[in-house]
Amino acid sequence: MLFSMRVLRDGHSPQQLKLEAASLLDARLQAEQQGFKVLQVKSSATSLRKQKTPFPLTLFCQEFRVLLEAGLSMTEALDTLAQKETNPINQSHLQQLLSSIEEGQTLSQAMALHTNIFPSLLIASVKTAETTGNLPEALLRYNQYSENVDLLKKRIVSASIYPAIVVSFGVLVFLFLMIFVIPKFSNIYESQLSHDAGSASFILALGSFSERYALHVVVGLVGVVLLAVWAISQPNIRAKLNSLLWRLPYLGDKLRIYHLSRFYRTFAMLLKSGMTVSAGLTMVSGMLGAGLESSLLKAKQLIGEGKTFTEALEKSDLTTPVAMRLFRVGEKTGTLENMMEHAASFHEDQMIRWVDKVTKVFEPALMAVIGILIGGLVLMMYLPIFDLASGIQ
Repeated sequence: MLFSMRVLRDGHSPQQLKLEAASLLDARLQAEQQGFKVLQVKSSATSLRKQKTPFPLTLFCQEFRVLLEAGLSMTEALDTLAQKETNPINQSHLQQLLSSIEEGQTLSQAMALHTNIFPSLLIASVKTAETTGNLPEALLRYNQYSENVDLLKKRIVSASIYPAIVVSFGVLVFLFLMIFVIPKFSNIYESQLSHDAGSASFILALGSFSERYALHVVVGLVGVVLLAVWAISQPNIRAKLNSLLWRLPYLGDKLRIYHLSRFYRTFAMLLKSGMTVSAGLTMVSGMLGAGLESSLLKAKQLIGEGKTFTEALEKSDLTTPVAMRLFRVGEKTGTLENMMEHAASFHEDQMIRWVDKVTKVFEPALMAVIGILIGGLVLMMYLPIFDLASGIQ
């Protein structure tokens, strides 16, 4: 089987290496014998097939924990999960995980060969649990963390569904009126009414524009939508857009609180897993967003200079008044990870209340704007009918 590996050699930058081997462990050993340090290993058989649905990590952790608590060994639990899996790609991932463990690797080492499936946070938690012998608790802790982190994200997504549907239908109705309805009214009014009438002249001008450029407008809108989707999918463009959002006066502050709450909860999870402060800060560097990456680097530097964790975060603008007070108490009592979880919960609740408040105001306002636009257009279409009625009398 062909394996694609990301490797590192002393004095050189990371590079890609392809090896033919019988198993993941064999491929890793071959690379290490050549003087490489293996960062990641992927089987070409799996990498060539794109998985339509992501690996159900939360469900895997939950079911794996239940089987372990029921008394099954690690290999028996993984074999059971692989046999019950109906998705062939997910089944292949579980079988590769099982094969690595049967070849003598620990669970964390086996997961580290599949970093595209198992996040570094879960791997770190499992590695710590292997020394304490409490793997089910580590899996439960990761599931609780994942649910809490996704709670705010799911609330934002659910709050945006209704406005997105309203805007989509509003645009479709507007295009229907522009392309099909207004040109017909324009043809009727052109021969029956004077062009001096205000509403009639507007409808005639709009009908003339629609007959000439309706197709161009539709193609342009579709092009803009496709371009926007493509732009969002590009990491570089998405990073620039995030940077622009961070600079907005009101929204930027809310983004800061959102990213800080994720940072607090993730860092608390790492501390509970036994990770050091400096290693934890390095691992969460990608969770703060573009607006706070420089602040994190400053915090790491200050901790290296001997500052306390709370002092470093305060001087790096990575705290809020509530979080700072909780962190100081946590450092004094030795419960910093618990206080970070309390800070994360406080700010998550704050953001959820803000999302609910904005939704209650935004949805009626959006309905009013769309109703005024479409209703005004329909009213302008029917006003000339009164002129026709008065002319008949």
